[in-house]
Amino acid sequence: MSDVPMPQASGSNSTPAQLPINLFTRSQSDAIPSSTYFIPSGWRRFQLSELINKVLQNNAEHGKKPVPFEFLINGEVLRGSLENWVKKNRGGDEESQIDVEYVRSTMPPEEAGRVEVEDWVSGLSLERNGYILLSSYLSHLQILPKSTTSPASSSALFTLPLPTSLGATSCTWVSPPSSTQDILLAAGGVDRLVHVFNIPSLSAGATEPPPRELYTLHGHTAPISSVIASSTGKEIVSGSWDGNVNFYILPTTEPTEHQLPAEPLSYLPGQGNKKRRKMEKEAGGRDPVEGLTDGDSTGEGGWRRAPDGVMRGHQGRVGGLVWDKLDEGRVWSTGWDGSVRGWDVDNGAAAVLRQGPTDKSGLCIDQFRANGTLATGNMDRTICLWDTRQATSLISLTLPTSSPVPSLKCHPTSSFTLASATYSGVVQIWDVRSPKHALFSISNANKAGSGEKRKVTKNGKVLGERLLALDWDGETLVAGGEDGEVGIWRATGA
Repeated sequence: MSDVPMPQASGSNSTPAQLPINLFTRSQSDAIPSSTYFIPSGWRRFQLSELINKVLQNNAEHGKKPVPFEFLINGEVLRGSLENWVKKNRGGDEESQIDVEYVRSTMPPEEAGRVEVEDWVSGLSLERNGYILLSSYLSHLQILPKSTTSPASSSALFTLPLPTSLGATSCTWVSPPSSTQDILLAAGGVDRLVHVFNIPSLSAGATEPPPRELYTLHGHTAPISSVIASSTGKEIVSGSWDGNVNFYILPTTEPTEHQLPAEPLSYLPGQGNKKRRKMEKEAGGRDPVEGLTDGDSTGEGGWRRAPDGVMRGHQGRVGGLVWDKLDEGRVWSTGWDGSVRGWDVDNGAAAVLRQGPTDKSGLCIDQFRANGTLATGNMDRTICLWDTRQATSLISLTLPTSSPVPSLKCHPTSSFTLASATYSGVVQIWDVRSPKHALFSISNANKAGSGEKRKVTKNGKVLGERLLALDWDGETLVAGGEDGEVGIWRATGA
């Protein structure tokens, strides 16, 4: 048994009750001697954290900085005093030992900058270190330096316009981060197509040859909602409002002919070149991305490709996709029918089906790499966790939000932390061990500061507060949407 000195209450001769506490951690570097500690019942997180640091000798005398800790009892974060927890959960029983796990605290996000963009942000990706990839409803992809803090849109390293004025809905890096030449990236569009671009190099000053659209992936009959790529960069999967999940295998060498004939320019409104060229001229006169011609009516666009597989099953729009982080042969989707589905990409079979409530429309999906648990953001203002390893499991945990969740991202190494963006313009960081409340909430970046704010985007859309896209690499968090900005925060997670 270990005794902790009990401070006397000021102005009182009474001695506070002491509770038998077993403090433990899963981190070897933060472990203290195993024992039962008698802790004053009034202690909260701050005092418990001081105790751990004292035992670990995290102080200036030993050349170490104190580390803030969180404390969990039965899997939930301790929010008040130990005494309050005992009264609420044990009916005031102060004799039984309490097992308390401690973990390093998730620090509050710190705003690092904001980047003003020309239209609503529809997609964001931090998959390539040092860069931010974004898609917008101005029908283009942009690559920004991750370290940017400039509010000016001129900070973009590359701007890749799509051959349509209908808007880009999503984006992804296709080539793996190790690729340094002929880098592929893709955008899904309202025009029902996935546009794959080639950038010869991201090196500063590299301008020749210019970026170009390499492939145009066909097969959907409605706008693209999500596009993802395999870790090898050889396969692309897209989800659409048509309810289908399409699978594409990219050629190992550039082809010399199209797989599909060209479609009429009038097939969809906004496909004509006149409006797009006018927009490009207003944006600074940049030339269209070089395309491949085959004598069709447009003279623009990459090699047209048909899907190598079509996966059908959703009874409504596909909301989001994620490539399984533990099994390269599987892709997960969530849809407006309230279901989560696992697809075997080799044969297109629906290997796993988890049907939730039909009114729980799934808008986005991600996966915890550490344990394979899936997380979905839903229209009914919830985040749901799905443990698909159990044959009968459905939703294992629900996190309440104040607004629909169109985008979320699980921490890349933690099994417990995720970030979400909502239609109310708030970014939230959650610890699933404390599901009732978010750890941190960040207001829409466009509301920060003072002064005159833009009312409309360059494309004429009214600026709003809804966030539409978010990504988190464990160190940097980015979010954007109708506010016409990309907010950048330092957020390490745990």
